Amino acid sequence: MLFVYFIWFTGCLGPVKDLYPEDEELRPIPVYIISHGWHVGIAIEKEQVAPFLPEHERMPQASLLKFGWGDNRYYSDSEAGFGLMMRAALLPTRSVIHVVGIDMPVEHYFSRSTIVKVQVTEEGAERLAKFIGERFRLSEEGEPLLASDGLYRNSTFFEANGLYFIPKTSNTWTARALRQTGYPITPFYAITSGNVIRQARKDGTVIR
Repeated sequence: MLFVYFIWFTGCLGPVKDLYPEDEELRPIPVYIISHGWHVGIAIEKEQVAPFLPEHERMPQASLLKFGWGDNRYYSDSEAGFGLMMRAALLPTRSVIHVVGIDMPVEHYFSRSTIVKVQVTEEGAERLAKFIGERFRLSEEGEPLLASDGLYRNSTFFEANGLYFIPKTSNTWTARALRQTGYPITPFYAITSGNVIRQARKDGTVIR
C-alpha cells in the first residue's frame, strides 16, 4: 500500500502542461536556481514578483531578486557554528526569508555558485511570485517584519511564515517554489541542495 502511494505521489509531480508547456518559446520568463553549497535559493525578475511582495523600506530594489528561506538564527548568521546548525536540524524553529537585490548577470554576482536557468510561463511566474509573497510574516498592520541585515550588499532578512525542521529545509522550500511554475520537480526528494540542482537540470540550462 505504501508503495502504491509512493508511486502516485511521485508520479503526479511531472510537468503541469498548462503551466509548463513543452515548447520553450511559450515560456519567456527566466527563473534561476542558485546553489551555495548547503543552501539553494531562487531568483526571478523583480517586475514579475514585485506586485506580490509586501512593501517595506528595506526591501531590496534591483532588476533581479533572489529569495531563500531558512532557520531564523543559523541562516542569518554568517559565522554560525555547529551548535546553531544542530539546533536548526533537530528542533522546529522560527524561519526567515532572505531577499537579495541583483543588478548584474546572476552568474557574475554569484561567481562561485552553481546556477541553473529555467524558462517558465507568465502564469507560472505569477504563481511563483504569489507563493513567495505569502511566505512573509506580517504584523497586525499588515507590514513585513524586519529580522536583520542580509548576507550580501543590498539584501535583507525578513521574518517568515512556517517552522524550519528537517525534512522541511531551505532546499525543499525552493523546490516547492519552483513547483509553483509547473516545473517537473519533486519537493519530497529535495532535502539537499544537490538534489534540487539535479532535478532543476532535467529541463533547465546550467549557466554556471
